Amino acid sequence: MIADDRGISSLQFLLASALGLVLFVGLANLVVVQYGKGALRSALEQGVRAGSLTGDTAACAKKVDEVIDQLLAGRMSDQVIVQCDATASTITATASAIFVSWTPFTPDFNVSLASTSRMEPPP
Repeated sequence: MIADDRGISSLQFLLASALGLVLFVGLANLVVVQYGKGALRSALEQGVRAGSLTGDTAACAKKVDEVIDQLLAGRMSDQVIVQCDATASTITATASAIFVSWTPFTPDFNVSLASTSRMEPPP
């Protein structure tokens, strides 16, 4: 073995490990963002269902906020904006959110979702 070759493989291992770690964190961030989108979708669907039974946008917004508090507690729900609107025959809930990226060189994830339901006739 030549004395000048010592330590070259440790540098390669260090660089490969760092790249692998950054890739893993980026993929984990994508999974968490997909969970956040699913939680928002569920909250909107439950909100419009509650609003369609009462015909009240306040019931819709209250239910959406309850579900978001259950599913997205913490920093993920900090930048979520929800709005419920009603017409004579439908109720619509919209949400926009910004999920902060975990890695410094990727942009934040902007999400916009909407859900609509027909008003239920009173019993």
